[in-house]
Amino acid sequence: MAKKPNEQKKQDSQDACPFQFLGDRQKPDTLEELLNRRSIHGDRKIPAELRKMMLSKNVYLTTDKKSEKPRIGVQRLEDPGPHATWEVNLPLNENLPNAMHARPGQTAIREKPESFFRKIDPKTPFGSHRPSWIDASFSPKIMTQAVFRKMSRFNKRSVEPLYVFGPDDRWAFRDPAWPWGLTGKVFTSGGWTGSATLIGDRIIATAGHVVPWNNSSWWMRFVPAYYDGVSLHGAGVESYVSDARGFDVAGNVTGYDWAVCRLYEPLGAALGYFGYNGYTDNWENDPYWSIIGYPSAIAGAQRPTFQGSVTSDDTDGDSNGGLEIETKADLTPGNSGGPMFGWWSGDPRLIGVISGQEEEWSPGFWPWEWADTELTNVAAGGAGFTNLMSWGRSNWPH
Repeated sequence: MAKKPNEQKKQDSQDACPFQFLGDRQKPDTLEELLNRRSIHGDRKIPAELRKMMLSKNVYLTTDKKSEKPRIGVQRLEDPGPHATWEVNLPLNENLPNAMHARPGQTAIREKPESFFRKIDPKTPFGSHRPSWIDASFSPKIMTQAVFRKMSRFNKRSVEPLYVFGPDDRWAFRDPAWPWGLTGKVFTSGGWTGSATLIGDRIIATAGHVVPWNNSSWWMRFVPAYYDGVSLHGAGVESYVSDARGFDVAGNVTGYDWAVCRLYEPLGAALGYFGYNGYTDNWENDPYWSIIGYPSAIAGAQRPTFQGSVTSDDTDGDSNGGLEIETKADLTPGNSGGPMFGWWSGDPRLIGVISGQEEEWSPGFWPWEWADTELTNVAAGGAGFTNLMSWGRSNWPH
């Protein structure tokens, strides 16, 4: 695929940029190798802290610091039947109408890569983690029929992925097993939603444009294995984000459209997490990759979707150690921040997160004014991505 004259020369960004390549350079597992792997049965000894979250749900009230402790009303209703019904009254703060029972974040910082990468522990592992209690499988339990919503298409540049190429090859699935239950839906104070994935004890990876950076009082809520309004792991298995780090993408599709976020709750310690891996151009055009997300076009973003046997068709090196990984995978709004990942000897690792769509310049015959454009979707990866994830594991270990 030809590039615009002013674009950077195509390169293996990990070798050219100053950031360290993290991961394995050997080829990922093929589909045949994955299908030949047997599922792994956990011992089902659910950790006590996770069991507690399964059976309860936290609600947050925001008040000003001078307020007294909020008065919560609880009363039993006179309902027929063998079970008791209780009404719980939660007061709203009339001075903070936008708080809406969310736990606010603490810090959301965008800085140049060097400020993060100087603080990476070189001994930090890049692989995944599966707790002994949880089952593992190498393909998700696909729903028998995808539920599509009617959508419109347009060819305007945006940070939202919008391109579907031919028949939509995504499938809704219902599977809390490892690693399929590690990706979840993100809700934000900005009103938009996206996707994210556990990559540490209390760390998620998502797209930079999913984070509400400019909100003065912001929040992000992550629900792993979100399905029809609740986590498949249990009603209370979710967490708000305490801190976010990333780079300013200025509303554009870029190779550095990624962010790492710290959760208040250590969900990854109980559920496990994905690893991450650098990318090399030697893997282009081979169907090594899979994508998970919560696009509104399928089941109204209420169920996770999966597309496997995805190829990376081309790459563009970008600043900040970023890499635009171009793909013809089917993506629409809500996929943003979801993982593009492969397997190395049965170890699932992210190579990037979904950023958006682009119109690539494609030359025609001379003169070049007759050139056309080619549509492509973009995942943001590269050495900058893996180094930022490593920064998260190094600085937010627990």
